[in-house]
Amino acid sequence: MELSIRTLNRRELPGFRPYLLPGTAALLEREDPGLLALGAVTGRNSCGAAAACVTEDGAELTGLFVDEAARRRGVGKALLDALLEQMDARGAARVSADYVLEGEQLLAMDILLVSRGFFLPQTRSKVFAVQSADFRREKLLRRAFSPRYRTPAGICGLEEVPAAALEAMEQAEQVPEFLRWSRRRERTDPGLSAALVREGRVLAYQLAEEGVGGFTLLSAVSGREAPPTAFLLLLWEVLSRCRYRRGGDYTFYFSALDPRTERLALRLMGERYAAYEEHTTFRLLPAERGLLSSKSEISHKEES
Repeated sequence: MELSIRTLNRRELPGFRPYLLPGTAALLEREDPGLLALGAVTGRNSCGAAAACVTEDGAELTGLFVDEAARRRGVGKALLDALLEQMDARGAARVSADYVLEGEQLLAMDILLVSRGFFLPQTRSKVFAVQSADFRREKLLRRAFSPRYRTPAGICGLEEVPAAALEAMEQAEQVPEFLRWSRRRERTDPGLSAALVREGRVLAYQLAEEGVGGFTLLSAVSGREAPPTAFLLLLWEVLSRCRYRRGGDYTFYFSALDPRTERLALRLMGERYAAYEEHTTFRLLPAERGLLSSKSEISHKEES
């Protein structure tokens, strides 16, 4: 199979959009300098893409997708190798990766990343997928799909909330890093996300993004002063925004949940869901890996 890897630009976006998350496509559209995006081509046909966002603190793998017809032919490896080479050239000392898959696909991604120098992936959380059509049959959620739905008092879109207010809430509540808006900022779609605000203070929020096959709830956080109904009120708003964005039925994923919100999500889904896993891992530049090993050896000698 003749395979070529190319750096993507906005002119080539239409041919590779099916293999990129909407957020990544938007960055490519506006030619964001921090984005690295590569496409795979066999003959004249696109068959996959990989992307990463590079900052001063490192880089994050934001996508690696290969067309089903081209899998098990080394396309994913070629894309990842080329992308890592470019990230290394930019001096990204640390490359992180968070991904949601199931079964053989999850195992294949784990093996691929470890073979390319990533540390053994860890399970961050379970991920649950449910069809919006099933939500319509749930008494507590069906109102989010009604034409008569109105945004509850105190609930507003994330685009209306000052960043300082979100950061203040996270610090005051000691929110786990993997649920923080500041950690999920690059993936969060403000047009799909919502917050509960009272007297200028954020009491709870839900962060969401649009994916290739549906929408994902990236984080659900409720502070100590948030009412017990905060999770449900925010979920109504997020589901309604997803409905207007897609214009029809879609798949909704609950991801990165803490134990409390996981129990709430399971109660709302009943038995109507498919279970996935979110894995997380990272890779260091060779020089950084050597430094980490040296520190580990020194620490071990001191303990001895």
